[in-house]
Amino acid sequence: MPELVAGTGTGSGFKMPRFDFVSTRVSLLRLVLIGSACWLGGCGGGSGTVAPPVVTTTGSVAQKYADYFPIGTAVSAWHLDNAADTLTRDFNHLTCENAMKAQNIHPTETSYDWAEADRIADFARSHGMKMTGHALLWHRQAPAWLFAGITAGDPTSLELLKSRLKAHIEAVINRYADVVDNWDVVNEAISSDPNKVYRDASEQSQWYELFGSEEYIYWAFSYAQGALEAIAPGSSLGKLYYNDYLVTVKVDKILAMFTWLESRGIHVDGIGFQSHENMSWPSAGELESAFKQFAEAGYAIKVSELDVTVYDDSALPEVPYTAELEAAQAERFAALFAAYRATKAISSVTFWGIADDRSWLNYVPVPGRHDYPLLYKDAHTPKKARSAIMDF
Repeated sequence: MPELVAGTGTGSGFKMPRFDFVSTRVSLLRLVLIGSACWLGGCGGGSGTVAPPVVTTTGSVAQKYADYFPIGTAVSAWHLDNAADTLTRDFNHLTCENAMKAQNIHPTETSYDWAEADRIADFARSHGMKMTGHALLWHRQAPAWLFAGITAGDPTSLELLKSRLKAHIEAVINRYADVVDNWDVVNEAISSDPNKVYRDASEQSQWYELFGSEEYIYWAFSYAQGALEAIAPGSSLGKLYYNDYLVTVKVDKILAMFTWLESRGIHVDGIGFQSHENMSWPSAGELESAFKQFAEAGYAIKVSELDVTVYDDSALPEVPYTAELEAAQAERFAALFAAYRATKAISSVTFWGIADDRSWLNYVPVPGRHDYPLLYKDAHTPKKARSAIMDF
């Protein structure tokens, strides 16, 4: 998930991307006002009353999209205990929201905490689901021991860091290779700064700081590819992804990184669009353009962390989830899924959660501001957005 802009969060280490909302985005408030006018008869007449959103609970989202792509969701053990019925009805692919990140699964150099990731993997196996391995290398949620005693630019230190990374990647891949069909090998290494390509020390990347370059990206992919090939020749094919946010404005940088990796003998199979979207940006056209560029270059595309915040500006105060807002959000989801269906290279679409009450967006970027970014108001109450993506 994207990181929290410095000074606006809870200390969790996440940042929401910065946008120029004043000059280039349609604000949520304007959208809601326009939507309200239409619902109240201001756009072509009407009775002046707001019709309740049409919400359906029948069918399965995963089954509806069986001919297009798997429908996944990010989960924790909590979801297995409290939302299993919804989970098994609407989804057929899982991502550990946090349980496979290095800090969680590998807290000390000599110990692993497999418990939660194992529970989720066993749930997937028992229900015939596959998983995304998220994430093997990320500059956030990395345990302190990984970088302990490492000196930037020192060859001996870097060999130690590489050996630690290799051991971590091999252990995780060996444990879950049977149930994971794609790996987020590297997460969020490309800078959002238009004046540079890679996230560096000024953007909290200890990996770049210690290596002094993007070389660590090569080693992460090399170790992941090697671990899979050691299991069975050819088993890495189709499984190695790079994952990031704001991909629509990073396309050229990411494609250049892929070309560089190819020149080093590493084939990246695909790109993960995190897709923490808002109500107005990116447009379906912008997404389709980015999808096309990756597809034409031969890369698979996955929507890896989908949610739609109702706040186009991170500074907006909390708003109620009105019928007008629910209808507008449903239209937004419908437009996004129309773009996904039109893109043949999409390998999966994964929501970053099931229900609004467990969304990370309730805490980031504004602590305690309730957001409404998912298909369910809670684990048992579907929203009009669910109906909208089923109605095609």
